[in-house]
Amino acid sequence: MVYLRNTDLTSGMCLARDITFFDSSAGSVVTLKTGTKLTDMNITQMNRSGAVEGAYISAENSEVRVISSINSEIKQNAISNIHSLADNFMDSGKGVTQSDIDKIGDTTEQLIDELADKKDILINIADIKMYDDYTFHHSLSVAIMAIAIGLEMGLDRSMLEELGTAGLLHDIGKTSVPIDIINKKGRLTDEEYNIIRMHPIYAANHLKERHLVSEACFCGIIEHHERWDGSGYPFKLKEGQIHPYARILAVADVYDALTSNRPYRIPAPPSEAIEFIMGGSGSHFDDEIVRAFLRKVAPYPTGSKVTLSTGEVGTVIKNNNEHPLRPLVSLEDGRLYDLGRTDANMNIVITGLYEPDSARLIHG
Repeated sequence: MVYLRNTDLTSGMCLARDITFFDSSAGSVVTLKTGTKLTDMNITQMNRSGAVEGAYISAENSEVRVISSINSEIKQNAISNIHSLADNFMDSGKGVTQSDIDKIGDTTEQLIDELADKKDILINIADIKMYDDYTFHHSLSVAIMAIAIGLEMGLDRSMLEELGTAGLLHDIGKTSVPIDIINKKGRLTDEEYNIIRMHPIYAANHLKERHLVSEACFCGIIEHHERWDGSGYPFKLKEGQIHPYARILAVADVYDALTSNRPYRIPAPPSEAIEFIMGGSGSHFDDEIVRAFLRKVAPYPTGSKVTLSTGEVGTVIKNNNEHPLRPLVSLEDGRLYDLGRTDANMNIVITGLYEPDSARLIHG
């Protein structure tokens, strides 16, 4: 199989893995099963969702096998639970209940179990996005990434539960922000930006007042926009003043935001988002957490066709935990470049995703 972006998909290509997404025009969830031959309508739906950025396609002579980091049913249940809690958060007469939190806790337990069982698998951003409702799928993606980082850092089970719960709940305060501000394409006014900056406070205080989350979880939520150098909000905390959960969520939150499709910005390739995070290490982000993040994220999905600085084209067949931007690449003639072996390939780098020749893909 190979991983292709939506722009490279054509009618007749055969899916090598299931895709689930929300079609906003139809108002329903769409699941395209493995073996489905894509139609122009399918591709239009995927583009329209805003959440699906690519797909795994069957290809001749490909030995690539990809393991999903999170079960699709768990992701669907997670979105449902976040959505239900957010509805109650917006209902001033009801508010978030203990039952809502219990369901979020169950979801967190499932995510931890899934990621702990597959701890050697790098997180592929294309594998954890599903829905076009940004606030909800973003919360799930951030929780998954945060738990993966926490596992890499050796956090114990109770800490992972608090961290994962904070990830799932960190942005529910955005449901109180007018949608025209959330989706504004142009530059925000100072007043609009100040409204946006209140969303961590809305969420954290609502939950704390009802005694629904621990103090550590509360800190993770309310401080996730703080920055290592003190340039964040809402309190301009810096370095050790910021709770460790918030430091982890800050990295996960920025990475997912950069790689997501938004009305005011096209998604950045994972490799560029990773370079942004690396550039902010020690200034915006805790250096220790950035290092853990780099060991858990896959900048080029396994199966991606990439171009190399040598002018050659290859397929990523294995990611490198220690050097995520330097995976194992199989060339079209069968030769392998292990870019992580800097002694042998130090002058070779990936220059970008390859624009494929669709004729080589299976159209059935």
